[in-house]
Amino acid sequence: MMIVEVVITNKIPAETIQDIKEQLPVNLTQFQSMEEAKEKLESADGLFLFGGGLTERVITSAVNLKWVMTSSAGVENLPLDSLEKRGIVVTNARGVHNVQMGEYALHAMLDHARKHKVSVEYQQNKRFENFKPGELYGRTLLILGTGAIAQAVAMRAKVFGMRVLGINQSGRDVVRFDETYALQELFNVLPNADYIVNVLPSTPKTKQLINEESLSYMKHSAVLINFGRGDAVDEQALIQALRNNRLAHAYLDVFEEEPLHVEHPLWEMDEVTITPHIAGYSSHYMERLLPIFKHNLRVFVEQEGEMKNIVNISEGY
Repeated sequence: MMIVEVVITNKIPAETIQDIKEQLPVNLTQFQSMEEAKEKLESADGLFLFGGGLTERVITSAVNLKWVMTSSAGVENLPLDSLEKRGIVVTNARGVHNVQMGEYALHAMLDHARKHKVSVEYQQNKRFENFKPGELYGRTLLILGTGAIAQAVAMRAKVFGMRVLGINQSGRDVVRFDETYALQELFNVLPNADYIVNVLPSTPKTKQLINEESLSYMKHSAVLINFGRGDAVDEQALIQALRNNRLAHAYLDVFEEEPLHVEHPLWEMDEVTITPHIAGYSSHYMERLLPIFKHNLRVFVEQEGEMKNIVNISEGY
């Protein structure tokens, strides 16, 4: 039986490698980066990609490549046109981020509602005085996106007694949402939202979806939470909205350019809470990711069954 060659651009546990080799006719070769992997990739059948570095030039030289699995949910940094032209199957890590990103969204909303920054300030200044925190109960959450991560956010928000609205392409009903609307109805829904969470992938339809016009439809008391894609937000329009008190606060984990430049005005704004693209990170990440890889690898090697998380390259997710 022919041995299938798969390149991995990261280190995964030795016991996982051994377990796979005992079950499948596959040779797994691990590298720390795409740069180190380039030569081996020229003859590889598959690639388990961590991080970036997969370019059109790399794909051109990888003459046997038939399958790429990425460790992220987003695929906008991959050369999708080249992958599609070659007929290379792409799978992603959809479903791996649900728990930690659901908790991130709830943390951000609770942080704002319970006025955690005020608590920190009072403690630092040894002030034992009353202030009035708010509640999530009865508030309206609008989630841009209704996929697995959005459903994880919605489920947690419902526990707190929130009304949950969702936006997707068609407006189709989705479990855990009280109401769903089509993307074209966004401006009609925004005025109802106390919290807006963006989990949409990066596509031509979603780039700078949060812009001067859409911001103008939001409540002045609304809070924006973006851990989807940085290019969904027009950062200059957001800065102006915050400076003009047309938005209460923004929790931002992703940005148009990363890392966020040290001179960027967002760093200095009291109305902004910044995290360095860590909403999807978790100490349990690999234990959730590796079963998907192992399943897809078995399908790839045995040519039986169906892979999980196949990306629709033309749609970009």
